[in-house]
Amino acid sequence: MFARTLRLFFYLAQLLLLVAYIGYWGADRFEVKHAELPANTLKGAGPLKIAYFSDLHNRRDHFEAVVEEIEQAKPDLIIFGGDLIFALERLTRTRQLVQGFRRLSAVAPVYAMLGNQDYEMLPQVERIFATAGVTLLRNQAADWTATNGTVIRLVGLGDWTEGDENPAACLSEGDSEEKPVLLLSHNPESRHELGNYDWDLMLSGHTHGGQLGIPFTDKYICFRSDMPCGLYPYDRDRRIFVSKGIGGSMRMRFFCTPELVILEQK
Repeated sequence: MFARTLRLFFYLAQLLLLVAYIGYWGADRFEVKHAELPANTLKGAGPLKIAYFSDLHNRRDHFEAVVEEIEQAKPDLIIFGGDLIFALERLTRTRQLVQGFRRLSAVAPVYAMLGNQDYEMLPQVERIFATAGVTLLRNQAADWTATNGTVIRLVGLGDWTEGDENPAACLSEGDSEEKPVLLLSHNPESRHELGNYDWDLMLSGHTHGGQLGIPFTDKYICFRSDMPCGLYPYDRDRRIFVSKGIGGSMRMRFFCTPELVILEQK
């Protein structure tokens, strides 16, 4: 009886080690994903290339890879989707983050939103962005001019999970906005409170794609949102893109590779 119990424990330990190995292996991988936006998603902006990444969660190794890939891609605009940090870890060696974002700022204008984790070390997060030349939008709007001269309204909301969003401060209601609106909101569930406001494309993260994919199906299991990752149609002709992000909880991912996304409107 004791020998059988010992063998069972041994097999269970091996299984757990295998699961952990697969999880860590999945989290250490990285991919560049290209996603095409439907024509005229951002009306009148013409051909447009946006580099988008989210949920870094202190993964400095992946951040270095992200910076290098964006430098090669040469996008028109760069967006960071929030959760620079992981709240349960100390934020140290911020020089690497500042230098990396400075390199990105030399490629194209960089805008950022806050994620729920960022509020735990908000002064440090704000300092990193400000020092690196990144424009942080927190319930604020800014105009950015596309290469064809079209002015796009960039709107960044405070995080919905933290109750910090104030859409009335930075979004127009109804269809009153003359410019195309690119909305930055970390949690895709915030969409349920934004239906009456005027926006065209929303970029979100937060879900990590559930960190659990179903092999060979391009489907993901996520308990945070029914929009785990990818491009989704929303009411009328609006779109929502949700990133799988770069980092994640427990530094483990199963068939859900961290990603940098190059969004293109042709």
